[in-house]
Amino acid sequence: MDFWGAVRTLRRRWYIALPAAITAVAVAAGVFLSIPTRYQSSGVMVLTSPAAGGTFKEKISPEDAVQVNPLLAFDGSLTTTAQILAQILADPKTRKESLGLGKDSTENFTAAGGGMSGPFLFVTADGSTPESAERLVTTVMEFATKELDKQQTSLKAPATTFITSQVIVNPTEAEAQIGGKVRYAGAAFVLLMLLTTAATFGGDSVLNHLRRRREAREGKAAEDDDAPSAPPAPAARKAPQPAQPSQPAQTSQSAQAPPPVAKQPVPPPNGAPRRPPGPPGRRPQPTASEQTVKIAAPGPRNPGNPGAPAWPTNDDKP
Repeated sequence: MDFWGAVRTLRRRWYIALPAAITAVAVAAGVFLSIPTRYQSSGVMVLTSPAAGGTFKEKISPEDAVQVNPLLAFDGSLTTTAQILAQILADPKTRKESLGLGKDSTENFTAAGGGMSGPFLFVTADGSTPESAERLVTTVMEFATKELDKQQTSLKAPATTFITSQVIVNPTEAEAQIGGKVRYAGAAFVLLMLLTTAATFGGDSVLNHLRRRREAREGKAAEDDDAPSAPPAPAARKAPQPAQPSQPAQTSQSAQAPPPVAKQPVPPPNGAPRRPPGPPGRRPQPTASEQTVKIAAPGPRNPGNPGAPAWPTNDDKP
């Protein structure tokens, strides 16, 4: 079936396709509304090194003559420190114990270091409400600042060489994320439209089958009505009644045997002319022997019949 054939079928069976399409739209709308809307907010913080650098000189004792901040003792130290903080924030234990985000929590966040682009820490959080998403971003960045100081203290770095953090992008206004809802609703709508098309074509096939069966039954009933009916049963013979003496014999006979009524032909039920009992016999084609012109054999000359053929004789010679 081509495209226009499918369109004609859908138009012919609109009473099946239209309710199914309305149901598909309603289900897709229900799926869209049933999925809760998520809100997303983000923030960025940058790590900075102290003005004096990562070393501290003190002439009190030889062993403490040069003190170095281990987090500033390698190339790209600030970028590496940002990635270290991102890994600490991604730890499930940190998320559960320090931030209170369990498996059943409706809030979530991601933290990523700047990589080669710089010592940045990007925090993105999503929640069921705009306020919860923005609050989670602030909480994560504050925890990252405290964790940075804790790590430097545990490494016994001089306080004057501590890396500091600064928020350069405050938590943005949370925006609704409806991409997932649209995808689920679209998938439900497409699936139901395919089912609608299948139901329409299936219903059309079933209805056409029932129509053909009904027409076959009606044609069979019409042929049964056109068939010759059985001859009527002979009427029961009535007992002769005694003739009254005051009437003549001819009058009594006419009263006992009423004149027969001519049977009217029964018209066909659909008004069409009655069919013949059978097709007329086809006349066979004549054979070659029947098409051959036959001439009588020549006989002796007959003077009385000059047109009759005869064999030539000597009299015919000049």
